[in-house]
Amino acid sequence: MPPAIRLPPPLLFPSTSSRPLRLAAQVPFDPAGGPNPPYVLHSVATPQGYLFAGSDDTLRAFGRGLEPLGKVPLTQRGITSVTRGQCNNDSTAFFVTAKDGSVSGWDTRDLSREAFKLQGKRRAGYLCASQSSDGSCLAVGTEVSDYEAMIDIWDLRTLTLQHTYTEAHSDDLTSLSFHPAPSLAHVLLSGSVDGLVNTYDVRIADEDDAVLTTAQFGASIAHAGWMALSGSAGARDAKAEHKGIYGATTIETMQFWDAEQQDQVVDFGDVRDVALQPWRTDYLIGAEFNATLGGVCLLAGTIEGDVAVIDTADPQHWYLEQVLSGKTSQRAPGTKGHRDIVRTAQLDAETATVVTGGEDGRICLWTA
Repeated sequence: MPPAIRLPPPLLFPSTSSRPLRLAAQVPFDPAGGPNPPYVLHSVATPQGYLFAGSDDTLRAFGRGLEPLGKVPLTQRGITSVTRGQCNNDSTAFFVTAKDGSVSGWDTRDLSREAFKLQGKRRAGYLCASQSSDGSCLAVGTEVSDYEAMIDIWDLRTLTLQHTYTEAHSDDLTSLSFHPAPSLAHVLLSGSVDGLVNTYDVRIADEDDAVLTTAQFGASIAHAGWMALSGSAGARDAKAEHKGIYGATTIETMQFWDAEQQDQVVDFGDVRDVALQPWRTDYLIGAEFNATLGGVCLLAGTIEGDVAVIDTADPQHWYLEQVLSGKTSQRAPGTKGHRDIVRTAQLDAETATVVTGGEDGRICLWTA
């Protein structure tokens, strides 16, 4: 493997194409939350609108304009993630993992009851999940239990546990992502607090044979996923056979890797060093490959509650696509954005829409 490439921090430029987004709607996550409302920790977009999970272990549904649609009747304790199904862009499936070692499956067309609920054999807390692009498989990652961090592979057609990987990671699982291409529906990516990002062929039960690649990021992984490498033909195809991996860490560093060659493509170092006055990142909210933008999109935040959308498609020239300010909104006079740390965000680049939730107990909708 060639030496790691540490480039100077990329230059951050203002966007020349994006229309500024403004605060269009804002609602409390819990109308009865009082002066100390629950944090909004997780979110997922659905065909009907959005789902948000709070620190009070409730899951609430909202319409496209943030109209409250009611509370989802969860029976799980300690929600750790809410993940949308990956069968297709119109998937109505989503999955909820919890510290009680369970994962539940739901259909957004009927939120009155769960479609199924699965319990891990060891009851170790489930932390993250991902559904294969063909809809047949669900991978669920655990916290460390009895010195092992596990990935359970469930068959969604029979709701049975196919096999469990126990040796590839030594600490809590933080990210799971099946490859989006239908031809690679059996390839899974995992990230962990141990700093490793691995890929697997989940058709293989023997773990030594199942592991395809391993990348060491040098710090705990917060977000990881598949991407098209810069300049590749599939950069703007959401289901292209993406050969790259991105990983963002808990110390706000980020790297890109070539999954096939197991080589580091670029080490950006601390993303907080990439600034365009007056914007300066304090923390990362999330990262995801965005086919519309043609690269990895960063959602970054400030302690004051501002949010930025940053396009990293060009490794040397990043673009500040949006700044969603906590200051008073011109569109909705008298209202403000977030006043505290933002913990979750969903971006739809095609419709130019962002929804955010944070430690102030608020949910915000930003549109053009």
